Amino acid sequence: MFLNCIFLILTYTCCVATAANDLPDNFQRCRQKDTKLNDCLKSAVPDALRKMKEGIPSLAVPSMEPLKVSAINIESGAGPVVITQNYRNIKLYGLTDTILTTYKADLKHHRLRTDSLTPKMEFIADYVMKGRILVLPIQGKGIANITMLNLVVKHDLIGEPVTRDGVTYMHMRDYRVKFIPQRVLLHFSNLFNGDKRLGDQMNAFLNENSELVFNELKESYEKSLSSVFQDVTNKIFDKVPMNKIFLED
Repeated sequence: MFLNCIFLILTYTCCVATAANDLPDNFQRCRQKDTKLNDCLKSAVPDALRKMKEGIPSLAVPSMEPLKVSAINIESGAGPVVITQNYRNIKLYGLTDTILTTYKADLKHHRLRTDSLTPKMEFIADYVMKGRILVLPIQGKGIANITMLNLVVKHDLIGEPVTRDGVTYMHMRDYRVKFIPQRVLLHFSNLFNGDKRLGDQMNAFLNENSELVFNELKESYEKSLSSVFQDVTNKIFDKVPMNKIFLED
């Protein structure tokens, strides 16, 4: 959902932070005092992401294609779309094709901002859903495929310094994202207890009104995935000193 800067930053963090553990020589490194730090990170992060498509087992770095998320719950309780959605066994495809269009690292204030572009992001998961869209009821249990094309994601990571045993870490206390897809394609299998006619009609209706549907649910997706991204980020940032993530001269 996702998603994206945490996966980009996490990727770069893993690579840099484990440099003492035989980091591959072809990984680009950035130094925090470099006057062109933002430009360095802008190229280093997606480059590392592509190289981690299959993961790095020796460093316990998981595969990024797909990235697996155990579960998220989505609720929308107002407006024309009122739906409760439960997703499990989530797989996110397309992250390794992401590029960064801007990157701004304010390390003095422990803040990272970036915009990313993912040509095609696929969210595939087991789902349970119930609610209504406009005046139409919808319910089902099956496989969901939510595809976002030319997905722009705005990321804002807000950290704070935490010192343990004389070593400073950069704990992320907040992570905010905004999703701006050019187009969204939706498909839910087994709608209405497997009634093919009703299911096909509803999937067609969803895609004819995908902008409305997605915009009504977008905030819930953003909040749910932000929480996931923050948790994953801090698994690294809480264990790796800041000066090993952003190298000092």
